Amino acid sequence: MGLKLNLGCGQKYLPGYVNCDVLPHVRADRYFDLNRPPYPFADGEADEIWMDNVLEHLDDLLAVMAELHRLLRPGGRLKIRVPYAKSDWAFQDPTHKHFFTEQTMHYFCEGWPYSFYVPFRFRLIEARLFGDANNWRQRLRNCLPFKSVLRYFLFNLYDGVYFELEKLPPAATPPPSRP
Repeated sequence: MGLKLNLGCGQKYLPGYVNCDVLPHVRADRYFDLNRPPYPFADGEADEIWMDNVLEHLDDLLAVMAELHRLLRPGGRLKIRVPYAKSDWAFQDPTHKHFFTEQTMHYFCEGWPYSFYVPFRFRLIEARLFGDANNWRQRLRNCLPFKSVLRYFLFNLYDGVYFELEKLPPAATPPPSRP
C-alpha cells in the first residue's frame, strides 16, 4: 500500500498515515497550511487521503479539491467527513465557511450536469448521511422511521456526511484526425 494522508489531523493522529496539520501544538508528521496549495507531496503520490471535519474550514473549496485530485494516483481514494448542512454541527462553529449535503461532491464527479466548473473528475463511490450516537437524544433520533424523507422538512436528523471519491484515470486522448 502506498502513501496515506490524514490532512488536517488535529487531535486525530492515525497510525499508518502521514498526519498533517497547520497547528504546531498538535501531534503531526508534517506541518503546512491547507489553504495554501500546492501541498508538499508529488503528483499522484497518494493512494488515500482522509479529511475528517476539515473541508468546511478551508477558504477555497474548488482549489482544495483540485489539489487533492493532483495528489491522488488514478484509482486513489478520497475519504471525507463533514457536518451535514441541516445540522447544528454545521452552524455552531463560527469557523465553518462551507456547508455540505450528500450532493455537494457531485460537482466534482463524472456524469453530473454542473461538473463543468472544474477540469478534473472523480467517481462518487459513496455519499452517506450519518448520525452520531453519543447521547440518549441522538440514539433516540437515530431510531426514527422515514428519516430519509423527513430530512427534507426537519433539521438535525443527521449530523454529518461521509463521502468517498475515486480519482478517475486521465481521459484517453483521441488520435489526431487525418486531413
